[in-house]
Amino acid sequence: MNTCAVLIENDSITISLLDDGIEASSFVVPVGITSLHRRHFDADPALPEDLTNAIGEVIDHLDDARRAMPLLDDARSVVVSGETARVIAAVEHGGDIHTDAFELTRDAAEDVFRTLALETSAERRHNPGLPTELADTIVAGCCVMVALFRCLHLDTVSIALTTQPLTTTTGGASA
Repeated sequence: MNTCAVLIENDSITISLLDDGIEASSFVVPVGITSLHRRHFDADPALPEDLTNAIGEVIDHLDDARRAMPLLDDARSVVVSGETARVIAAVEHGGDIHTDAFELTRDAAEDVFRTLALETSAERRHNPGLPTELADTIVAGCCVMVALFRCLHLDTVSIALTTQPLTTTTGGASA
């Protein structure tokens, strides 16, 4: 497999394995940013145990994806898309990014996570690159990103900054 494409959405995460740009298999994680936020985050800022539980829930689902798609661990590159991924990249960058893709390292993702998780919602609103309407749910998004890095043992991912689809679904089978 050449690439793993991950689409982070409000109520799901779709993981697709691409072979020469064509979807070979996919797995839908039944949790996303909004659902994760609703289940785990009542305190502001988030409590450490809530952060641990949210990351753990995503890792459990990612482990399911790894079992369903054994070739996931062999992907040469990982591309993450969706509004949350773009916002995490913008916060790391310090504002809008004017390219089609952004390389996010594990250390940078962990740093954004720690920064945003320790701030109250009101404090998060002042981060360059963070739209006000996402100030409440971005911590859940950071939990998803951190879980991806940790579970898949990644050093870096590409963040797709355009809204064009990453996959072609003709000819592919779903896992």
